[in-house]
Amino acid sequence: MARVKKVNIVSSIIAMLIISISGIGTYAFKGFLADIKTQAAKVKAEAFKELENYYKAVKKEVFKELENYYDIKIKTEFEEMKNSVKEDLKRTTDFINTVNKENLAQEIRNILVKERIKTEEILREQLRSMKLEKLNE
Repeated sequence: MARVKKVNIVSSIIAMLIISISGIGTYAFKGFLADIKTQAAKVKAEAFKELENYYKAVKKEVFKELENYYDIKIKTEFEEMKNSVKEDLKRTTDFINTVNKENLAQEIRNILVKERIKTEEILREQLRSMKLEKLNE
């Protein structure tokens, strides 16, 4: 009986130790899981921060490239428009000058025809007057 009591006491002590160790282990495991969770949250936060910084850098670079691209494109199109307007203006000016020259030439012809007619009339008058003078003589 003493032996059974000793076995029961030893069994009780072992059971208590197992329960204690088990409880300590559970708390230790919970603490370990909490540490892992905390570390995972830190890693996640760092990863997101790095991704955000990378996104900002890429965004800035892309916007700068787009700005440069559209600056060049706008300048090129403006130059093309300017050259087109210059060419159109030159053609219009040349056309106006040609029309003005033709109009001027036509006016000169008209004036010359009128002057010729006047000159012929004057010559006819002089011829008539000379004929009359000869007849009168």
